[in-house]
Amino acid sequence: MSADSNQNKVQHELNLTEEDTSSINKELNEILKKSQEEKELLAKKIANLENAQDIIFEQFRELEIQRLSIDKQQKKLEEASEKFRGRTIDLFGKLVDLKKAKKTISLQNDKLGKQQKEIEEHQELLEKSSAKFRERTIELFGKMIDLKKAKKTISIQKEELEVHREKLKDLNASKDRFFSIIAHDLRNPIAGFLNLTEVLSNNFEIFSEDESKEFIDVMNQASKQLYNLLENLLQWSRAQTGSISFNPKPVLVKSLFENTIDNLMVNLESKKINISIKVEKETEVFVDEDMISTVFRNLLSNAIKFSHSGETISIRCSDEGEFVKISVIDNGVGINKIDQEKLFKIDQHVTTQGTSEEKGSGLGLILCKEFIEKNNGEIWVDSEINKGSSFNFTLPKK
Repeated sequence: MSADSNQNKVQHELNLTEEDTSSINKELNEILKKSQEEKELLAKKIANLENAQDIIFEQFRELEIQRLSIDKQQKKLEEASEKFRGRTIDLFGKLVDLKKAKKTISLQNDKLGKQQKEIEEHQELLEKSSAKFRERTIELFGKMIDLKKAKKTISIQKEELEVHREKLKDLNASKDRFFSIIAHDLRNPIAGFLNLTEVLSNNFEIFSEDESKEFIDVMNQASKQLYNLLENLLQWSRAQTGSISFNPKPVLVKSLFENTIDNLMVNLESKKINISIKVEKETEVFVDEDMISTVFRNLLSNAIKFSHSGETISIRCSDEGEFVKISVIDNGVGINKIDQEKLFKIDQHVTTQGTSEEKGSGLGLILCKEFIEKNNGEIWVDSEINKGSSFNFTLPKK
């Protein structure tokens, strides 16, 4: 059915006028037009909605992607959070342990504080004790030093006393020796003089000239012996008291021997003894001339005394570097080993008769030793019985 027929049918049924119908149609047309406009507008809106739906769908897709990404991140975060929670729990456990440890440390610190206080108190006591100990140690050390000094002083004094004792022993031996010489060696020659002079005085007229000459020769020999003895006693006593002077100077050895030989020429001629001197003329020593002259005189006198008639005494000299060695050698009676050890000792008495029954005191060799040592030399003897003796000594060149 067409729209017009429908319209007419409606118009007839409703008893509408044409004018009403026209009005209604006009309204309907407007409504239709408006509906058409609304339809177009709706179509536009639908189109816009479809576009919006596409945009929304696209946004939804993007949001879904973001959601998935967020889900992944959330999962990672959950995993990280789980780890973090585990780590947090672990750290919390450690924190708890740390608190316990801190508490334990605090307790230990308190305990250590108490111990430190006790240690400080002990240390203070120890310092006081140490101070007292140091003072005591210093005091003892001072006493020890004083004791060492005293001990050293006592040791030095003991050594000095020992030296003085040895000197006193030597002095006592010298005194005994001196009295022994005076009592024996000096008394006998004087007694002999007394007896001889008494015999000559009482019986001079009855003696022949030869007998008187014999007495005078004996007296002359005794006077020489006495003179040598008195000379040695004088020199020895001066040496013991320190009154003898010591003036060393350069001295020619050969000239000194020759002067000594001249003084002993009578003794040499009486026993027909020869002297052999092997000493360089320019050999020089640095000594006290008087002392060494006494040494030469005594050694030559002994060599003459113990040499047989007609023998030769040899004087030898050799260079020993800074010293000169001099030897006085005889071929006489000799000296045994036991007496050789006693010769130069003041407390030992050794005397032997000469080949012409000459007597001696033994003081001459003691004097020789003292004078040679005073001049920085040494003396010793080499001897054999019945083969002779060699008295050797050294003297410095400077």
